[in-house]
Amino acid sequence: MRCVVFDLDGTLADTSADLLAAANACLPGGAVLGPEDALTAFHGGRAMLRLGFTRLGRDWSEADIDAAYPLLLEAYRGAIAVHTRLYPGAMDAVEALKGQGFAVSICTNKPEGLAEVLLRELGVRSAFGALVGADTLPVRKPDAAPLRAAVERAGVSVA
Repeated sequence: MRCVVFDLDGTLADTSADLLAAANACLPGGAVLGPEDALTAFHGGRAMLRLGFTRLGRDWSEADIDAAYPLLLEAYRGAIAVHTRLYPGAMDAVEALKGQGFAVSICTNKPEGLAEVLLRELGVRSAFGALVGADTLPVRKPDAAPLRAAVERAGVSVA
C-alpha cells in the first residue's frame, strides 16, 4: 500500500481568516491583520503576532511573542471553524486517492489537539488514517520524522 500525506492549513482548508482573527484578539490596540495577511497566517501564530506587533508600531521581543502565543491558541480554539472552509475539490481528491487504494494522512505544524478539533468540526477527521501535529513528536516539519510518522501511523511501511 502507498500513502499520500497532506498538509492541513492552506492545502486542504483555508484557515487563514480564523487564524488571523485569533491573532488580532491577542494584539493590544485591535485588529491590524486582515485578509491580505493570509500567507502570514500559514506561517504560524508567532509570525502573525510579529507582524501585528510591528504594524502597531510597538517595540517587541520574542518574550512578548511567547507571552501572547498561548492567548492566541486559546482564542483560536474557541473559534476554530467560524470562517474556515475546505478548499473546493479537496475531499474529492482525498476520496479518489482512497478509492485507488492509497492510505491518506495529515502532517501539520498546527498543534495536534487543535488539528483534531478542526478536522472534527469540518466533519472530515474519519477520512484520514493518521494525524501528526506540531507537538506529536519532539521535532516538526520540515524535519522528515513527522512525515514518516504520518505514513507509518496510517499503516504503511516507509521504504
